[in-house]
Amino acid sequence: MPTDQDLFAEEQAMVTMSFGEHIEELRVRLILALLGLFVGVVVVFLPPLDIAVNVMLSMQQPAKKALKDFYDREYARKVAQAQADNAMAPRLQATVPAEDFFTELKKYAPQLPLPPAETLRGQTLNLPVQFFSSGLVKAVQESVVQTDQSVISLHPLETITILFSVGVVSGLVLVSPWVFYQAWAFIAAGLYRHEKRYVHKYLPFSVGLFLSGVLLCFFGVLPVMLNFLLQFNVYLGVAPTLRLSEWMGFATLLPLIFGVAFQTPLVMLLLERIHIFTIDDFRAKRRIAILIIAIVAAVITPTPDPFSMLFLAGPMILLYELGILLISQGKGTSLPRLTG
Repeated sequence: MPTDQDLFAEEQAMVTMSFGEHIEELRVRLILALLGLFVGVVVVFLPPLDIAVNVMLSMQQPAKKALKDFYDREYARKVAQAQADNAMAPRLQATVPAEDFFTELKKYAPQLPLPPAETLRGQTLNLPVQFFSSGLVKAVQESVVQTDQSVISLHPLETITILFSVGVVSGLVLVSPWVFYQAWAFIAAGLYRHEKRYVHKYLPFSVGLFLSGVLLCFFGVLPVMLNFLLQFNVYLGVAPTLRLSEWMGFATLLPLIFGVAFQTPLVMLLLERIHIFTIDDFRAKRRIAILIIAIVAAVITPTPDPFSMLFLAGPMILLYELGILLISQGKGTSLPRLTG
């Protein structure tokens, strides 16, 4: 294990990087990261794989499902209301031509073994009016329920622009280990040799946390958030329609933000290990940290509504507490602290 004298000798012998050398190191790492991103984008657009197209289609599914659930609930509500009205309505009789009745019924229920309409020519049926009410709602379902839950596009270049954006994001996620390696390598350039070991140790966890944040947001947060926001449409009686550019911009940027936010406990652990902050600092500044998290969440979320900010700020606060927990658990153990 290195002693304090060893570390002091290392610091004295080490040549400090100048500001210009740091800028050059940053330039090199950015170029390498962008080259990796270019390779990732090329891979996701390769015709045999069509990763970008499949990702774009899958990213529309939460929106389509939320729209379908919304209109299904509206349809069920209208049918229930019609049935309630039937129970309250007087039992009026209606005389209708039997031929016309069975002709219309055949359109909506062709699988029923109905008699040929021609054999009923000239006959009439006396039916209660409420017999028709719930069936009438079903018969005109297309007029009260939006049956096509597709995300709409309002501009000729909108689809191809969104596809390219999705391809860039997909490529970034695909080559995220390489990009994170360049980021951590740039940080390591300003550390001493005994501190650089933390970078190599935490790099796999950094990539894992990033991917966990992306997947959690895509499969967990986005559907819940969309269903929650659509409840305001139900409350106000407004039929929702989602635009492709607005939804895809939201659905591509927010998972990346979650992936980066999930680095919080690891960054806190690294700052404690290289003696920039202590666990007491993190505990004492908890209120300030929560305020900063709320401000950052409000700035980086792609939509101006407060709910998106809360959906991001909540997990970030929990991650901050997780960082404190990891630091406290690592005190006095050899797992998080590397030895010489």
